[in-house]
Amino acid sequence: MVSTVKRAYTNFRGVDFANDASLVDLARSPDALNIWKNYADTQGSCIETRPGYIKIGNFGNNINGIYFYNNQAFIHSGTNLYLWSNFPTFPEEKTLLKSDMNNIRSSFVIFDDKLYILDGKNYLVYYNGTLKKVSEDNPTIPTTTISRKPAGGGEKLDDVNVLQPLRKNTFVGDGSSKDYYLDAQNITNVTEVKVNNTIVTNYTVNPASGKVTFATAPVAPSLSGVDNVEITFKKVIDGYADRINKCTKIVAFDRRVFFTGNPNYPNAVFHSKINEPSYISDLAYYQDGTDESEIKAMVVGNNMLWVFKEPNQQNETIFYHTSTLEEEGKVYPSYQGNVSTGCYADAINYKDDIVFLSRNGLEGISSNDINSKQLLSHRSSLVDNKLINENNFNMAMMAEWNGYLLVLVNHKIYLADMRQMYQGTIGYEYEWYLWDLSDDKISYIKEYKGNLYIGSENGLIFYFHGTNDNGKTINSYWTTPMDAFGYGNLLKTTNKRGGLAKIKTIPNGVIKVAEITNKREDTKEINKYSATGFDFGNIDFENFSFETENNSYIVYKIKEKKFVEISLKFYSDELDKPFGLYSAILEAFVGGYVKK
Repeated sequence: MVSTVKRAYTNFRGVDFANDASLVDLARSPDALNIWKNYADTQGSCIETRPGYIKIGNFGNNINGIYFYNNQAFIHSGTNLYLWSNFPTFPEEKTLLKSDMNNIRSSFVIFDDKLYILDGKNYLVYYNGTLKKVSEDNPTIPTTTISRKPAGGGEKLDDVNVLQPLRKNTFVGDGSSKDYYLDAQNITNVTEVKVNNTIVTNYTVNPASGKVTFATAPVAPSLSGVDNVEITFKKVIDGYADRINKCTKIVAFDRRVFFTGNPNYPNAVFHSKINEPSYISDLAYYQDGTDESEIKAMVVGNNMLWVFKEPNQQNETIFYHTSTLEEEGKVYPSYQGNVSTGCYADAINYKDDIVFLSRNGLEGISSNDINSKQLLSHRSSLVDNKLINENNFNMAMMAEWNGYLLVLVNHKIYLADMRQMYQGTIGYEYEWYLWDLSDDKISYIKEYKGNLYIGSENGLIFYFHGTNDNGKTINSYWTTPMDAFGYGNLLKTTNKRGGLAKIKTIPNGVIKVAEITNKREDTKEINKYSATGFDFGNIDFENFSFETENNSYIVYKIKEKKFVEISLKFYSDELDKPFGLYSAILEAFVGGYVKK
């Protein structure tokens, strides 16, 4: 009696580029493109064609940054920074704010309702309709010494602000001294002098010695020991402002702003004073490891600031900072992690999973507190052999959207899905999908209010919506593994009445079915089926099918004899005709043994 075997492909998970097509789990695909799970629509119960994207702006040059602030968009394109005030409609109202930006990816943070932008050349702030350099936005003038006697001494108060060349010293006048010595020499000039809160001008300055000589000695204060002389002076120190201007990465943590990415200080993390992004002390920095390797990313997570460095000989690659209260206030000491794997591109906090891209793929790192040992777990085994071999992998960037982690590299997006996880060799791993956006050379991604915006190398900006890629067809497909039905040593013949698929009803939807066996190298198309339901807003009646269910079934007749393995392909390669698939069944008869 001839035995019958049936395969059910269901509960689809993601792609598997790691294993031979004959060894892939039945729920995964060895070759799928432009497919995802739309959890907002089907709760992840089916796979379907990804959304398309629509062009909404053209800015002429490579998109280096997209920022959103007070319902307006700021676009860093090439060396220009634009304000897109009528966002998200086509930018008829775009204002050039700055034309000498650095032509690299920039970074930004919103702090106290102000937008701060950092590009490795400029540290900028935008608010109340005006863009300025932070150093020109009246940054805090520190009072570096108080209770100083005319000849010197006093009490140190504030650190020097690297963004502000001005400083203040306050003195206790004695009624007889005319010479007042500042706490710095080789100053540039004195800008203001007050005695008893009144501006005076009857003085001369010796910049080299930092001495201010009054024509008449300032009077002593009415209350003994109270400062009554205030001198504001300027001392420019080469390279101070560039400590921050040349940084490329900025994050907010613990009511402070942290900076890194300065090539002159590759291992340094700088930070601002609490609640003052324009005040960065000349002592407010930490050195994470040696300067042999640069810092690639900073991520906030688990009440810590994680710092990821590129690989180096000392294996000093991961550091973390946490706030510690000391006598002089909060400090952020640097602790070296016990993980030696280096960061090759980017890092992100993906739903409280701290992940970074190493040369081997996506890594996850966890730690409950500062005293815990960090645990490293690989997250991308299923796509590594493609992901890490993409051109310019070191320029990959990541974002989170609709519950997915997106890794943009070489004009493609790899999507990791935390809602579908499996136990890997070491820890849990994500399921993955792959989208190809090469036609438009996509090089930048940004999520905002649930929408995904992408920028291209030639200055175009799109957002994901619709069923085509700005007028171009989305080629989407899902293939099943090369399946031997559990009998790798026996020949099979398909039951032509045993093919059935449950498909998603989609307006103008089309699904095509093809198959391939071990007997040939090319696929054979079986049939084309309509998947259209009742949505009259966008119906092509030539492709209309009167289905009343949210899903429907198609029957496909496959005629193949004496094969060992077979794979099905579900796809759409027509404009504005997506597909969705819940499950598929294929039945076959088992025959004799495979002969050499």
